[in-house]
Amino acid sequence: MTTVRSAKSKGSSFEYDCQYSINKVEPGIWRTSERGFQLQYDLESDWYIIECKRLKGMSWNQAKKFFLKLEKNKLPRKMLGNIVGNKVPLLLFKSNQQPCLVMYRDMEILLVVQFEDYFGVSFEKHPSTRKKHAES
Repeated sequence: MTTVRSAKSKGSSFEYDCQYSINKVEPGIWRTSERGFQLQYDLESDWYIIECKRLKGMSWNQAKKFFLKLEKNKLPRKMLGNIVGNKVPLLLFKSNQQPCLVMYRDMEILLVVQFEDYFGVSFEKHPSTRKKHAES
């Protein structure tokens, strides 16, 4: 039996994939919806705020619009000694049959690189939470 997945379930699944993959290098990352509040982004850690988008296709203008909105929603990072800074905004996006990409700002330039190039680890799907029951 084939089930049709809604756009919301695909997006939620992509958030879990992003969290699972980033967790290898940033173990303190969490989904904002898990914390009982909805922010204007999907994932957060002490260093990053991340918006995750899984679309059939995405134009440069769409990606840029999502990223600029994310930049407006930056929150202060926890105080580390005498240094207080801002969390780094990242847009993670994936189109059908394409690798996961990361958009970020370096000085005044917007850059897009593959997930592996930014984080240094491979992008992987999270393990299924469904358990298959073996028939006796």
